[in-house]
Amino acid sequence: MENKSYLVLTQYRNDSTYNDFIGKYYHFPVNKDKSYIKQFNTLPIEFIYYEPTKNGGKGEFFGFGRITKEPFEDKREPGYYFAEISEYKEFSKPVSLKNELDINIEEQNNPHYNAQNAVRKIPQKLLEEICLDGGIVLNIESDAHLIKVLGEQLIGSEKVGILELIKNSIDAQASYCKVRIEKVNKLPPIDINDYEYHDLPGTVIIIEDDGIGMSKEIIEKGWLRPASTIKTNIKEQLKIEREKALKSGNLGSYDALLKQLKKEHGRIPLGEKGVGRFATHRLGRYLELRTKTKDISYELVLKIDWQEFDKISSDFVNLNSIGISLFKEEPSRDYGKSQSGTTLIIYGGKEGFEWDKEGIIDLTQSILNINSPNSQNKKFKSSTKNDEVLPFRAYLECPQINDELPVSQTYTEATPNFTFDILVNEEGIAEISELRFKHPIEKIPSQEWLEENIDLRYIDEKNPAFWFFENSRRKPECGGFYMHLDIWYRTSEWIDLPNYKELTEYLDNYGGVAIYRDGILVIDSKLNSEFDWLGLEDKHIKRVSRLSYRDFIGNIEINQGYNVNLIDKTNREGLIDNQAAKDLAKLAFYAIDKILVPRYQQKRDEFSKLTKGLVMDPKKLNDLAKTSSSFFTNVADSNYPLEADPYKFFSNLWEKVEERREGIINLSASMKQLQKSIQMLEDTQEKFVEQAGFGVAVAISLHEINKITSNFYYGIASLIKSGEFDKIKLENLQTTSQSLRSELKRLSPLRAIRNENSIEFNILKSAKYAYEVFRQKLKKENITFEILNPDEGFQLYGRYATINQVFGNLFDNSIYWIKYAARKVNSIKLLLNKQYRTVIIADSGSDISEIIRPSLFQPGYSLKEPPSGLGLFICKIYLNNMKGHIYETPTKDRIAGMNGAHFTLDFKKTPETK
Repeated sequence: MENKSYLVLTQYRNDSTYNDFIGKYYHFPVNKDKSYIKQFNTLPIEFIYYEPTKNGGKGEFFGFGRITKEPFEDKREPGYYFAEISEYKEFSKPVSLKNELDINIEEQNNPHYNAQNAVRKIPQKLLEEICLDGGIVLNIESDAHLIKVLGEQLIGSEKVGILELIKNSIDAQASYCKVRIEKVNKLPPIDINDYEYHDLPGTVIIIEDDGIGMSKEIIEKGWLRPASTIKTNIKEQLKIEREKALKSGNLGSYDALLKQLKKEHGRIPLGEKGVGRFATHRLGRYLELRTKTKDISYELVLKIDWQEFDKISSDFVNLNSIGISLFKEEPSRDYGKSQSGTTLIIYGGKEGFEWDKEGIIDLTQSILNINSPNSQNKKFKSSTKNDEVLPFRAYLECPQINDELPVSQTYTEATPNFTFDILVNEEGIAEISELRFKHPIEKIPSQEWLEENIDLRYIDEKNPAFWFFENSRRKPECGGFYMHLDIWYRTSEWIDLPNYKELTEYLDNYGGVAIYRDGILVIDSKLNSEFDWLGLEDKHIKRVSRLSYRDFIGNIEINQGYNVNLIDKTNREGLIDNQAAKDLAKLAFYAIDKILVPRYQQKRDEFSKLTKGLVMDPKKLNDLAKTSSSFFTNVADSNYPLEADPYKFFSNLWEKVEERREGIINLSASMKQLQKSIQMLEDTQEKFVEQAGFGVAVAISLHEINKITSNFYYGIASLIKSGEFDKIKLENLQTTSQSLRSELKRLSPLRAIRNENSIEFNILKSAKYAYEVFRQKLKKENITFEILNPDEGFQLYGRYATINQVFGNLFDNSIYWIKYAARKVNSIKLLLNKQYRTVIIADSGSDISEIIRPSLFQPGYSLKEPPSGLGLFICKIYLNNMKGHIYETPTKDRIAGMNGAHFTLDFKKTPETK
């Protein structure tokens, strides 16, 4: 444990007879017994200043300090010494020597107290209590170890570290940044003369640019100061000005400011934390920085041994106590046209990490991807206001494996099956600028979709309030963005390469969505995929038919001027998880899941049916098996000449006539068995539809049941806890129990089962029952319900619960899409037609999207969130079983004034009576 001395130093604040400098030096004489100077023998010393009452003093303690060096002689005044004060903290308020009882606190608590001694010992406890009584002023200080934390713990990896240093070059308005890695131990050695720095130890990393360089002031107040605000001041100014412009409704003034800043600075700085440069600590033990500005003829040279900051010590080592020398030297390289730039030479390696071939190739690909692949795309420029992006090129050299490094930014050899470009404005409204399908086989027709005014703020029933604030749909905090995706199906017939696995392996490594800010990489696709930023993996696991990151390569483009709330994490591995980042992830996910995925599924299913001749309907399969069985039976029983086999039915199956006859009989039996198996599959499908239908229907009442059972549970718990079974509480429980029973009873007509008896009923009865089931939900969402012509009701003969479920599913869909549309007037209307035996159900929500229309009644297609894709499919199955039909209502038959979805239930072939 460290030994310390604790002293009281007598010090007048005014008119001192000594050459004191309060808080800097303490001036004292050497007395005869040298008792004063002996008090300074044990270092370090913590002291408090005391001003005596003599000579106009106030009898107060007024400050705290530390002394870490031995006193030195006063050369001008023999017999006197100076003690240098390394740290001084003034009290917020002076502390009197005497307390409120007029008792001398030091005399009472300090066994060493002698008022005649100008320098005297004091117990640690008393010193600390006097400091606390005085409200000692403390400061946040930085230990030298902070550099290690910034370099090794806030920078996620060596690759991220190099990318951060490249971004510094971008912020310096450079047109290029060259990264060179040489003398890598794990790579084959080459001629020593092929290394640029063969005399330096360990792996050598050189990062060179032609930016504006750094002046002495920038090095001192920016580069050497962790978290300096030189870059962030501009960003903070943008945030403040944008907020003002939004409040005043004058975004034009903000646009003008942004253009002016770009004119002055070239690029808006990417750096936000002021710590990226300390990645040099993570990459090597030594750093040599060489920089030049265009207004000087020499280089500034800074050399750092990072090990000085890493030393483990029990003593506090202040960060600013370690000096770093800055020199000027003749230029070490040609600075070209700009006559400015910076070179970082990092060497000596780092314990616990070594570069290898795989790591360098991965880094090269990330460096190639640092520039947006959309930088020349006019739609991208107009949507993100990046029309003034300065050219920049980053590349990597490694002389030991130069021939094996990738040279292309993206995989361009295979034609994407889908190309998807979408612009999302700051309101969350999307426009498809391109969504194109193309198959490698030219005979399969290509297709293109264009659509606008798509509101991506879908309502997630697991979190319905996400997009709402005070009952109104809120504006996303992320701002607008542009997204581009290239998508493939991962099978050979969809990929136009001799070896399709070249692409699938590339997608395995680099698939996903990268994020670019002002055309420069912020987060690469690999990192985003690992963190499942969009939640696609969860969807893919639940349903393998959906997209995963391994199916596409893409990028999102944002802009610093208009996406000010999207902020990098300190470790540069993603965005800070604030509301803006959540909004961006939601909008991007819905763009993929609700616009792209349905088309992706549709085209795959169409192709499967074309190429594989798949028959999905069990009834059709049953008919095929029945026909085949009849064929073989008829051949066996007829006089067909099996030996001659004129139609060559069996020539490739059996050579002998006896084998042919026996084989035909066996085939006939097999086909009959297949027919029975298909019948069993059909029964199983009906069971699944029955259970799924009831599951969808029962969800309607689950919320109400949950509320009732919760009240019942807490009522019972309260009774047990109190032990008082009073009449009122028991009656309340009885009422709750009856409510639960009623709710469960109300569900029973929704249960459609195959052995349910058909009955005669009026279609109005089923419609009104569905309304009763949804009455509370409709009231809560402020939705009105109206049957426009109840006198047009007609009779049906069939399964009552089946029709109840059909109406239930349609009501549930209408409520969801009415909430999504967020209109002022919300309604559901029914129009009956007794003559044609039809029912039109319409709502005031969003109309059916072109995205889903081709697959409206197929299982697995849905734009709701979370999706089920079963409701309309179940409706179709139920109605088909009753010889009824459901289809989207033709335009000419739509209900006037209703802008949402319209469905027609057609019962003209359904019997009226038994």
